[in-house]
Amino acid sequence: MKRLLTLITLITFSFHFLYAQENSAPKKLTHWLSSDDALHLAEIGKNFVETSPPVAPVRNVAEFDQMQGALVRYPFGIPVSLIKEMAKNSEVTTIVANTAQQGTVIQQYLASGVDTSHCNFLIAASDSYWTRDYGPWFASDSSNHIGIVDFPYNRPRPNDDEIPKKVAAMLGIPVYGMNVIHTGGNYMTDGMGISTSTQLVWDENPTQTHEQIAQKLQSYLGISPYLVEQDPNNTYIDHIDCWGKYLAPDKILIRKVPPTHPQYAAIEATAAIYASTPCSYGYNYRVFRVNTPGDQPYSNSVILNNKVLIPFMGSPWDDSAVAAYQAAMPGYQVFGFIGNPSTPWESTDALHCRVMGIADLGMLYIRHVPLTGNQPAQDNFTLQADLVPCSDSAVYNDSVLIYYKVNNSVWHMTHMSLVSGHHYTGQIPKQPGGSVIRYYLYAADKSGHRSNCPLIGPGDPFTFTSVYTDLTAIPDTLRFNTYEECMNGKYTAIHNFTNSAISLTSLDEMGWFHPGPTGWIVENHPISTFPAAVSPGDSVRCHVVMLIITDLPLPGYWIDTLQYSSTIGSHGVIILLNDTLVFGGLRDHPGLAGPFRMDIYPNPAQTQTSISFRLGSPESVRLDIIDMQGRNVKTIADRHFTAGVQTVGWNLEAASGRKVNRGLYLIRLTTDKATIWGRVVVD
Repeated sequence: MKRLLTLITLITFSFHFLYAQENSAPKKLTHWLSSDDALHLAEIGKNFVETSPPVAPVRNVAEFDQMQGALVRYPFGIPVSLIKEMAKNSEVTTIVANTAQQGTVIQQYLASGVDTSHCNFLIAASDSYWTRDYGPWFASDSSNHIGIVDFPYNRPRPNDDEIPKKVAAMLGIPVYGMNVIHTGGNYMTDGMGISTSTQLVWDENPTQTHEQIAQKLQSYLGISPYLVEQDPNNTYIDHIDCWGKYLAPDKILIRKVPPTHPQYAAIEATAAIYASTPCSYGYNYRVFRVNTPGDQPYSNSVILNNKVLIPFMGSPWDDSAVAAYQAAMPGYQVFGFIGNPSTPWESTDALHCRVMGIADLGMLYIRHVPLTGNQPAQDNFTLQADLVPCSDSAVYNDSVLIYYKVNNSVWHMTHMSLVSGHHYTGQIPKQPGGSVIRYYLYAADKSGHRSNCPLIGPGDPFTFTSVYTDLTAIPDTLRFNTYEECMNGKYTAIHNFTNSAISLTSLDEMGWFHPGPTGWIVENHPISTFPAAVSPGDSVRCHVVMLIITDLPLPGYWIDTLQYSSTIGSHGVIILLNDTLVFGGLRDHPGLAGPFRMDIYPNPAQTQTSISFRLGSPESVRLDIIDMQGRNVKTIADRHFTAGVQTVGWNLEAASGRKVNRGLYLIRLTTDKATIWGRVVVD
């Protein structure tokens, strides 16, 4: 009897022990809101503490921005082969419950060939492996310091909900509380102020209006506009990453299904919405498609710096998905991964849901709105950029570069210049109409960070085409290096390359090099009155003559511009004059006391004027009055002068004895070894 009672007691104890073990074991959570979760909906955000937002302006870091690593959780929902690939070039942070789990994970990593020097651990309690959904969002403030914006996770899973704060503590960065119930799988941002989600964000925040939610996103993340769309998939999850993904500020990938698919019309309508919506670059989004005929989760991928990691389903469409990403993101490496048998990829829960990027806290961000489409070929192409060094380290100003190539030529490089603060500007030289110009920006700072814009640089550069939209000067630069070139002149043709007549409204007929005493004239151009129509294919031919006679060719130029205008715009022909053709003979000429100059007073003149000059020694001097057609109006002096200040008068008469007409006249002073020029206006 005693033995029977003992047996019954043991059986009873074992039953209660096993029952207790079963009920104390962690329940397997689902990606969807389970019936048990539904009983605790009131707990979501119950104890959430909202803080003040970051000091504006705020920039929400995009997934395709610079990342220092990725956040995953053990027990894993992803294959270790994926972690191995990420750890080759980035730091993988693994959430583990305790040091014992950390040891277990390290052994698994070592056995699988993971580079553990690129791995670290966050010891913290967690409820699930969906780090994308509860993981941290990153944003920079007015000081360009990156912090974490936290939100109430849309699942009643308190351990998961605390992870962003613990990541912030691990990284030593601030955390801001934004009281909008949300989830990372239903949020994507372009890094330039536009974000998008499905209507789930409205459904899960019934106590706030749509406007109030948008205002929170603007205050905490710098988002405006916030694009909220109906979910086209019609599944339980309503997460945007199940059907769409930002690849760049102007690119979005959206799944594609055959016309027989029940959601075909809704998905196509959503793609059409984005194709007609302006992106941060000012034009409509470029929509790329990936085939998902069997509801494959190919949009549920991760961009980690120069890599794209996509879920493979063992489907014949896997290779098609790789090709779709390669077409949309040239220059990136694309890798596919089969899910674990115990945690396979689902159409509503795949790779993106289980990996969260960690922003590079010291990133050097380049904000730039690119030139795209057709750009006028008549002028240089001006680029603007703001450089944001989040490391607080100064940018090397001489490192801010534009790399560009024309058609299929080699890459050329030119510098950008600091204008003020972090704002830089630079130019790509003008190119003939029809040229395809590709370019990207580069910069480096003293923290060792280097950055391209776009991130992949030469692999996927910005592109635009130069087109003729106005009258164009061919050639657009005239160089005068010798006496013969100055006297004989050079030609430029202002040509109409377009298909319509253009009205030429003005054309400079003379100009002066400042502060020098010489200039140039346009002889005998065919336009008698302005405006004048220039037909398609026609030109206005201009003969430019220099108003100097010395012959001392040495390097160095004076610069002026022959300006011309049409009803469309204003442009110019650059005129370069070898400076020693003006001054070379004066520098070593003993007869001219330096600094040598010609003084003309009064100027303008109505009845007479006087020309004064200083000689360092006795010298033969000739003074000629030249009109703007280059004709000698009168020689007012041609004799030997003594040293010192000399003055010669002119009564504004020509050699004929008649007063000259009103206008501009040149005064040419010639000695045995030098010539200088002055000018006088006869009023």
